[in-house]
Amino acid sequence: MRRTFALLLALLTLWAPATAAAARSLPATIYSVTADSPFGGTVVISGATTSKLSSVQFTVTPKVGATAKAISATYSAAYLASISAIDAGAGRVTVPIFGLYQNYANSVTITYKERSGSARLTASISTDDYHGTFAAEHRTTIVSRNAAVQLDYSYMVVKKGWDGTSPTVIDIDGNVRWVFDAGAPQNAYLWDGELYYASGTSVRKMKLGGASSLVVNLAGEDVSGFHHNFDPGKRGLLLEVDTNTHSESTIIEIDKSGNVLETFDVSAIIRAAMTSDDLATVNSTWIRDGVDWFHNNAATYWKKYDTLVLSSRENFVIGIGYSDKKIKWILGDTNKGWYQDFNSLKKYALTLTPGSLPPIGEHAVSITANGELMLFDNGANSFNQCCIQPGSNRGYSAPRRYAINPKRMTADETWRYSHSPVLNSAICSSVYESGKSLLIDYAHADNGGSRFVGLGKNDAIAFEWTFPGYSCQQGWNARPISLESLSY
Repeated sequence: MRRTFALLLALLTLWAPATAAAARSLPATIYSVTADSPFGGTVVISGATTSKLSSVQFTVTPKVGATAKAISATYSAAYLASISAIDAGAGRVTVPIFGLYQNYANSVTITYKERSGSARLTASISTDDYHGTFAAEHRTTIVSRNAAVQLDYSYMVVKKGWDGTSPTVIDIDGNVRWVFDAGAPQNAYLWDGELYYASGTSVRKMKLGGASSLVVNLAGEDVSGFHHNFDPGKRGLLLEVDTNTHSESTIIEIDKSGNVLETFDVSAIIRAAMTSDDLATVNSTWIRDGVDWFHNNAATYWKKYDTLVLSSRENFVIGIGYSDKKIKWILGDTNKGWYQDFNSLKKYALTLTPGSLPPIGEHAVSITANGELMLFDNGANSFNQCCIQPGSNRGYSAPRRYAINPKRMTADETWRYSHSPVLNSAICSSVYESGKSLLIDYAHADNGGSRFVGLGKNDAIAFEWTFPGYSCQQGWNARPISLESLSY
């Protein structure tokens, strides 16, 4: 027994140095560092055995005092090869870096891995200044970042405004960290680390540190263009499209390869629910295809009820069965013509519980983690109704949540955020949840510029900023995103 133990001990002694040798740092070094923009650059690593490359990870070190988590991404060997970042002959690997601080000496940690070991390297990347729309010089801080108020997100993508602002990533400390440089799409959406966006009749995508590529051209689906949002769907991405005959009343869902999964023609869906008496007048007074009678500005999928939820700024929030494409319920101002003039739709109207208010001219519908409908209630009546009642004009705005019971056909307003002082943001705007935190964008605050508010637990204000402008010029919609552990 003792001899057996001694033999095992000897074998372990012989094996241990070999294991330690395999785990030793590789002789990789930094060959060159380049800053390509105020927010990105490249680091070239030399001394690599590229045939054994597994992955390369970079992490941007946060500034001292920052509350935003570090931006970090891991590139697989396959991905680096696909973008021609590997020079096997020279033993070099080019690593794209993004999410840098502008006008700053950024410290970036790079972990280079091969099958036989790894190397941990540090590069310093000094960036140029930035003077774009959301630069600090244009910001007025109402509430400085309160580090005592924890937020469950560190970054937001602020979408295009009417001044042509490109989608911009801002961290919760107020630093711009990335700007889209391939145009100014209105409906950008970050999906598994890739930004999907509209370009003509096409959907394109790009990684934050890479070039763009075509996903699909939807001209063959009668699409003439895109508007407003891209939103998460049942199996893919919900696209709000214009067709050659319909304005802002069609939704198409695609998968990551661009395959069309579903199409929702809202005009046809609502007409199918109407009686012959209502159909006799609806085409001349309300559903006027080719005219912006519906103005769909947001969509989401409600898994619990297999329902597509659409925001029609002109009319209401409507729940449509994803599979049967039939109206399930309508939540909105019953002073509007959809309720007052068309008896066919009254049976779909949700009854509000005492003390609850209906949304008017709303934006940014989403389903919260506890299964409630959340939206930004703009409070502004209809703009494009020629011949039916435009409804109430509340004159102030408030993000709201509703508990909806489709069986009882009731809606209970469970939460609202009442800004002090009261704000009126009649158009655009958004509210989204991330964990137990919220991001509110008053994009047309008191007919002026945009105002961003971050809320933590119990609606404690984590930050509040304003940017100058007029009428949704900057950031018509803003959504929390995660950039802490991207993988490509």
